[in-house]
Amino acid sequence: MSIFTSLPVSFLIVVSAALQLRWTSPAQKGLTIEAPDREEQVIECLESSMQARIRFEVRLCRRRSGWLDHCEEARSELHTAQFDEVTESYRVVSDRFGDQAEAVAVGVPTRSEAVQAVRTLNEMPLDFLVREEHDILSHTKSYLQVRTIFVCRGTSSRTFAHLSRILTLGLVNNLEDRSDWFDFTLNKP
Repeated sequence: MSIFTSLPVSFLIVVSAALQLRWTSPAQKGLTIEAPDREEQVIECLESSMQARIRFEVRLCRRRSGWLDHCEEARSELHTAQFDEVTESYRVVSDRFGDQAEAVAVGVPTRSEAVQAVRTLNEMPLDFLVREEHDILSHTKSYLQVRTIFVCRGTSSRTFAHLSRILTLGLVNNLEDRSDWFDFTLNKP
């Protein structure tokens, strides 16, 4: 019963096994996504002096009867973190693709703050996800799909990484892990 009394103060949180979605306003105009299942991978990557990257892919979909669901093209946001030995802090960069804004880079003093920043997509407007079908948000059968792509890599280029992997018969490999798409319903206010 206490969850219902605190609902006006805190916004609804939708949880799956790997992702947590939180609305940033009661009118559900924006969303924040956390990937708690990626925390151990990010920590392990940063402890190995590698660069940790999480790419969030979010798309709007609409269920259709008798046919495959229609999904808009996914919007992406990339978060990277790496330890900067010169400043002895972590450099965290966030870049939302397609928003016409520059990437945002910040320095954070602790690893825990860097991990939290990398595994959290903050305040993505729901309208930003609409691409082709402009009335998709008004459909009662609309829902969100979200997935993450985790990459742990060193400072070598992609070409060098592929060449190293071939020459060592796969012993050198950048870690890349793609999650499944997770569905979240859009509860119309």
